[in-house]
Amino acid sequence: MPMIGRRIARAGLLSILAGLPLLAQPVKPEAQAAAASEVLALEKKIEDAVVRGDVSFLDRVLASDFSFVHGDAWTTGGKPLAADDKAAFLKRAANKEYLVHDLDGVKAEVHGDIVITYGRYVSLFMPQGKNAAPGKLNSIWFERVYAKRNGQWQFLSHRTVHGPTVSPAGVDPGASQR
Repeated sequence: MPMIGRRIARAGLLSILAGLPLLAQPVKPEAQAAAASEVLALEKKIEDAVVRGDVSFLDRVLASDFSFVHGDAWTTGGKPLAADDKAAFLKRAANKEYLVHDLDGVKAEVHGDIVITYGRYVSLFMPQGKNAAPGKLNSIWFERVYAKRNGQWQFLSHRTVHGPTVSPAGVDPGASQR
């Protein structure tokens, strides 16, 4: 490659890399703690909004490219129970399909403007138009991704990693794991 071509290619690479230092810089512990706290509080508000059917709130905090994968069959090469985009998930909330969505033992892992949460929630699901099994709690272990966009945290993705595991009413499906 002629010398001028190498300089142009190098200048292009340097201009690309100039935008990356923020990704490479370590995040201060105080900033990590603040981000984790903000996202965990938002996650609680999201679960409450799902149960209330607060589509307006959910519409604001779900990213336009939101994805929700139900069921863990994908972990062994199978198909998930369902996969929702933003519109499908908002419809579930509007139909108030979830009577209970209680978080349990959720942790946050901070990567600058990206936060991954993982843990469990207990859910009572009553799908519209289907024969639901009333009185059954579902224990669902998950991993979620949030990103700070335009100064606001956005919920990007939920992936069930174990569950749902059904147990009779009154029995906490995760009690033995605490």
